[in-house]
Amino acid sequence: MISPVAGVTRRKGWLVPMQPYSLTMNYGAALNEAMELVPEGAWACFLDHDAAWTTRDWYRQILEAIAFRPDAGLFTACTNRIAPNWQRAGDWGSHDMDKHRHVGKQRADHHRFLLDATDTKGIGGVVLVISKDNWRSVGGFVDGLRCVDHMMHFAQRDRGRRVYVMEHVYVYHARLTSGDSKLALASPVAANCPCRGDEETPKHRIPLP
Repeated sequence: MISPVAGVTRRKGWLVPMQPYSLTMNYGAALNEAMELVPEGAWACFLDHDAAWTTRDWYRQILEAIAFRPDAGLFTACTNRIAPNWQRAGDWGSHDMDKHRHVGKQRADHHRFLLDATDTKGIGGVVLVISKDNWRSVGGFVDGLRCVDHMMHFAQRDRGRRVYVMEHVYVYHARLTSGDSKLALASPVAANCPCRGDEETPKHRIPLP
């Protein structure tokens, strides 16, 4: 039984921030339940349960990226603890939120780029920003916990849509789930995920206006 979606903000606007959770660790199913609540034509912004925003303007920053690339399939943010080194910023070992807020301010001011990660082995989905239309067009998120973000990346790519890292948006990530070996081993994995392995570091950056 999937637990009720937590932290839902109902809006008629463009972006709905949400923080789904699953007691059975079927995060993909929880994301799909959450997307059903999103109004038609709107975008959802999912934040992991072990992550935190580092700027007060994160909502405006994300809207800015959507407005600049409304045809994108998926957006994510930079963070400290994440497998792809091209998505990483800040100090992996630090839990000092003042330091992370400082990194967030620096990136908001000086890293105003969208990094095209479409042809990589998959973004780390600490933050996932996706429209209801794009979600529906690929049949929703797959079941599982690990690799659900990667599979959505690949599904959007296969539909000819670009996947971007918002380098001006930085979140703190405690990495409690994937960092816990017992929990990670017990968690369901999306089937046949071709993530990680050898990949080129993406270099194509698009300056935000």
